[in-house]
Amino acid sequence: MPNFAKTFLDWTQKFKINKMRILPIFLILSFGLMFISFASAQSCADAEQLVGKGGTFMKAQHFSEVAENYLRYLNEKNLEGILSLYADSATVEDPVGSERVEGKEALRKFYSGAVNIDLKLTRTGPVRVAGVEIAFPFQLLMNIDGVPMRTDIIDVFRFDEAGKIVSMRAFWGPTNRKPATE
Repeated sequence: MPNFAKTFLDWTQKFKINKMRILPIFLILSFGLMFISFASAQSCADAEQLVGKGGTFMKAQHFSEVAENYLRYLNEKNLEGILSLYADSATVEDPVGSERVEGKEALRKFYSGAVNIDLKLTRTGPVRVAGVEIAFPFQLLMNIDGVPMRTDIIDVFRFDEAGKIVSMRAFWGPTNRKPATE
């Protein structure tokens, strides 16, 4: 007899409770616990299938560190640091809907412009990890035509098995850019 059922019987005898009156509650609780256990196990199995066996937490931690390093390297104007986060055949779409940049040399040209501008990036919310992708919000502060501007951006990275970025998509548009004084 499972421990839960034995505990139930012991409890009903100890408190002199009619087993037939409380049986439906016992059954509902038992099936509920089994369902929750199954659902949790299935969610864990799905996550392992997406991210790979073992080290799921470590991979999620690595992905979050990549987001932090990406923002830090841009703030530090560290072109080599930025490029080290990407796989050789990675793509960048910044903003989404613009022409895609593909491959390390094209990324070098793209980010060379970014590291030659005075800008400040600050994460404004938590990194969200789902499978082999992350999304994170941040704010970009920079001068445009001498006016300090603030742009709210959400970047989405997809990673390969080695933990390198294979796709970066930046979600922002004209409605996300405002004078920094607002």
